[in-house]
Amino acid sequence: MPLTPPPDHAARTVDADGDVYVISFPKCGRTWLRVLMAKALSAGHRIPLEVCRNLDLTRFSEAEPAIPRIVFWHDDRVAWRTPAELSRDKGFYRDRKVVLILRDIRDTAVSRYFQRAHQQGHPYDAGIGAFLSEEQGSVRTCLAFWNIWHARQDVPASFLLTSYERLAADTAGELARVLAFCGLPPYGEEVLKAAVDFAGFESMRAMELSDALRTDRLRPAVPGDPESYKTRRGVIGGFRDYLTGPQIAYVNDAVRRILAPEWQPAALAADAPLPRTP
Repeated sequence: MPLTPPPDHAARTVDADGDVYVISFPKCGRTWLRVLMAKALSAGHRIPLEVCRNLDLTRFSEAEPAIPRIVFWHDDRVAWRTPAELSRDKGFYRDRKVVLILRDIRDTAVSRYFQRAHQQGHPYDAGIGAFLSEEQGSVRTCLAFWNIWHARQDVPASFLLTSYERLAADTAGELARVLAFCGLPPYGEEVLKAAVDFAGFESMRAMELSDALRTDRLRPAVPGDPESYKTRRGVIGGFRDYLTGPQIAYVNDAVRRILAPEWQPAALAADAPLPRTP
């Protein structure tokens, strides 16, 4: 069944004046990185976080022109495309920097399913198994989108690949790497720690529950239903609690058939051994 976008979806346009574009397929950790960066910019430049209304990081560059204009979006409205409908043309980014966030495709698909199942007005009601094989905005679209960027990563002025799992393994270190790529000065340990603490899972869950940031970017679709939260679980490999063995095998096979080999480990990142604790 086709997925129906929210009523205001068609009206959304991308900021064309950005210096850096942070993009991803939905549910890959963009909101988490956005909150991390917002707090780091606020603390690092002593600009009140309230300046960043609606978690729009371009407000910081308006307050301090030395800060690059950082734009977050999903690129090509990928959530509402079939693989065949995706644009291969990335010329828009030719003179800009691009940060692409990946995430284990199975965790991504489960989170995306719950997002669509709780969509206001047009919830997806065919079940998670059916969702995995949807032609529009599901597994095959995500893999096709990643393939396009794998082939076009030399189009932007600079390109940085990161992932949800890299952020989880070393949040401060990966945040620092992203900030440096954006052209920002090195921030001290204190600033990075403040950002990591502010954007920790429990902290973000509390902010979502209280609507502390007053933005739909961090607000549950259905108040009181934990499965509808933006901070739904944050567990790497949590897909195993929702998908059957055959469903996991279906997605694994799609990765191996469709995705560029170099990016397959990132698409199946939850299968990698956990880092050893010192």
